[in-house]
Amino acid sequence: MKQLMSRRARWSATAMVGLLVAQGAAAQSMGTVAYAPLAASNVPTASEWALIGMAGLLAVVAYHALRSNGGRTLKVWAAGLLACASLSTALWNRNAVAAPPPPAVEIVLDQAAGGAAIIPHNPELFSPPFTHVYTVQNQTAHAQRITEVSTRPDLLLETPTGFTPECTVGLVLQPNDMCYLKANGMNMPG
Repeated sequence: MKQLMSRRARWSATAMVGLLVAQGAAAQSMGTVAYAPLAASNVPTASEWALIGMAGLLAVVAYHALRSNGGRTLKVWAAGLLACASLSTALWNRNAVAAPPPPAVEIVLDQAAGGAAIIPHNPELFSPPFTHVYTVQNQTAHAQRITEVSTRPDLLLETPTGFTPECTVGLVLQPNDMCYLKANGMNMPG
């Protein structure tokens, strides 16, 4: 009886350890995306009233230029600018092409001071075609720069992802912007 009890206790302990290891493997991190806030810089701008004043001054100068002898040159330039604007709008006016919807957000950059977001485990990495596209989103109120993308040694990052922009070191994500990582798990044990 004593041996039977010890066998059951060993079997139970072994089963419990196996279950914990399996859960740990399923929740295993595939890597990290490190990020840091973009350093703020002052951008010189003109106020609303300064822009209104410059537009008024430009209108006065244009009026005088048209009235003077040099008005012919200004008219040719204006016609050329109008032609360029018309051509550029004609080139941009194309039919819309539907793109596939982006995948759900899986990697969230949510620390305003920066940090490292975990690339989660995904079952698609263990069955053909052994690839998964991760979506990374900046959910802070500040622009964040990706400083490092690291993965397990047996997990490869592929380009192109099929979605743009791709998450690369140096990419700046504005608030709520997204980028994409394509992982290939063909070399992973599994």
